[in-house]
Amino acid sequence: MRHLEAWTAARRRLAARYTELLADYHGEIVLPFVHANAAPAWHLYVIRTQQRDALLDHLNRSGIGAGIHYPTPLHLQPAYADLGYVRGALPVTEEVADTCLSLPIFPEMTDAQQDSVVAAIRTFLGD
Repeated sequence: MRHLEAWTAARRRLAARYTELLADYHGEIVLPFVHANAAPAWHLYVIRTQQRDALLDHLNRSGIGAGIHYPTPLHLQPAYADLGYVRGALPVTEEVADTCLSLPIFPEMTDAQQDSVVAAIRTFLGD
């Protein structure tokens, strides 16, 4: 716990930097929205893109450990099957689940490592 404040500060700095570095791709990438009164800890930095699976593959092939943390919406989880929901029942939830991609973010991440992630995204998007 003694490192929590420093780790959170580092993640917040990195999240702000991702937001700044990826701002030009607003049409192709949806960046996280943060309410003005919120102060996220940035356990994850999750973007959304219609090209999620292809971008994930590109990042992974580039040696970048991006991932999908919540690939199946809650209403489609086996534990809730008795509720009777099927794909299409909650289309917005399903769209979000199908387009979310977690970029690497960790307190010890260097600017150079983050620059590599952003460069790989820019290459993928044809920049």
